[in-house]
Amino acid sequence: MKIDNNTVVALAYKMHENAPDGILIEFADELSPRSLIFGFDRTIPGFEKKLNGLQAGENFDFKLEASEAFGDYQKEKIVHVPKSAFMVDGKLRDDLLVLNNEINMMDNNGNPLTGIVREVNEEEVVMDFNHALAGKSLFVTGKVISVRPVTQEDLNPSGGCGSGCGCSSSADDACSTEGHGHQHEYDEDCPTCGNPADQRGQGIGNCGCG
Repeated sequence: MKIDNNTVVALAYKMHENAPDGILIEFADELSPRSLIFGFDRTIPGFEKKLNGLQAGENFDFKLEASEAFGDYQKEKIVHVPKSAFMVDGKLRDDLLVLNNEINMMDNNGNPLTGIVREVNEEEVVMDFNHALAGKSLFVTGKVISVRPVTQEDLNPSGGCGSGCGCSSSADDACSTEGHGHQHEYDEDCPTCGNPADQRGQGIGNCGCG
């Protein structure tokens, strides 16, 4: 079977940043390959395009330009955010405002987005909402381990939050899937970033609990 839309592909691969011997971004070996669903916008578009048509046992080696990966770097995504946006119960979350820390937030329409702290000034924080790999090319080498048709279980794994979104969230984990129209309720602080129960799932925190 060949890789195409509606297939689940297990891959062993290495992905490097900007050069074949650049920083290693991702890695999966043949003993623990990574499974990806093709045709549902769950992978980088250029990544799917380069692998389409391959079958189990075939090797691959390709470069993705920034436009095929995470897009070009956009200066307009550098935003000056008032420090008041990082207040929780009247206290400034200084633990979040660390250079290069990634913070889960929401835009004016309630959509989740991740920003990187670039500067912390007296009255504001300079946030970079570009993807961490925006503007970078990617070099990928690897091997196709297996290819099979996608199933409903792949799209909506069991043990999820019960909404059919496939987020695999439970009462102790937030769901970040967009557009499925449900929220999780919490009784305890987030065990990772310390968000109080009433703030979890509201885009505040550095662990993804937004």
